[in-house]
Amino acid sequence: MGRKNVGDRPYFSDCRRFAELVNIVLYDGECIVLPENLRLRQRKYPSLGSGSGEMERDVLMEDVDRNICYGIEIETESDYSMPERIMVYDACDYEYQINRLAQEHRDKKAYAGYRERKSRVKESDRILPMVTMVLYLGEGHWKGKQKLSQLCRKTTELGKLSGKGFFDYGFCLAEADYVNPETYKTDLKEFFQAMQCRGDREKLKQLFRTDSFRKLGSETERAIARHLHIKRLLYKIEKEELPMCKAFEELMKEERLAGRKEGKREGKREGKRDGKREERFLVIGRMIKRGFDEGQIRELTNCTRKEFMAVAGKGGVGNDR
Repeated sequence: MGRKNVGDRPYFSDCRRFAELVNIVLYDGECIVLPENLRLRQRKYPSLGSGSGEMERDVLMEDVDRNICYGIEIETESDYSMPERIMVYDACDYEYQINRLAQEHRDKKAYAGYRERKSRVKESDRILPMVTMVLYLGEGHWKGKQKLSQLCRKTTELGKLSGKGFFDYGFCLAEADYVNPETYKTDLKEFFQAMQCRGDREKLKQLFRTDSFRKLGSETERAIARHLHIKRLLYKIEKEELPMCKAFEELMKEERLAGRKEGKREGKREGKRDGKREERFLVIGRMIKRGFDEGQIRELTNCTRKEFMAVAGKGGVGNDR
């Protein structure tokens, strides 16, 4: 399972962002899901495969007008078992819904007979369909599976059973580096623009100088900073209470200054190394002239064969005085 950044959950739980993401990824931009119809749902399910005891969805919203539940799993690393994981999430939620209906029927003593008690639901009961997508915030393409069948060994029989005895399970995927930011009208536009420039500091600098980035809210600034992989940027935003654009500019200045200082230090170290190397070559040259063999010289001066040959090939250097 990919590493979780729980700080992203509140950001993508915003109804406007959530509705826009679902409409673009699942409905090709058609305005099906409206922010005012969304209700955030909290779900924790028994864990089947890990020792944590419980599994929790990242974001789950119910569209109370269309009677559909949408889930978004936010990943920063690829997960090879993702189709199975989402299938378990959805199955657990269906079980949650049926258990809730069963509890209501038991409380009201509404079961008409054995068949309803055995089924736990009445023939007229209906549950909400679950639709889960994955938002991949890592760099590059998702390297995990997208369908349950991709986890299975390929056999001729499996192909024949597809849609009959074997039903595939998959999910829609949105990759931050490959979405089209221009299709978004909320601040997800700036979020995805920044994601697609995180490997290029010069492009980021140009983005952060635009009016749209200078007017971003603090929630979006923090969401962007979490994924830019720039050391101390989030610290400056949160601890020093600086706007992201200003914090970025200050960090770039600090890095340039640190780079110049390190360059000067490295130059001094290199000069010292060159001086010590030249002194060692002079000693090797003197020893060659005085008749020391290669083994003695290398043992006494701790030089390499390459260094010895560099001096010996020139006929020895140095002064016998």
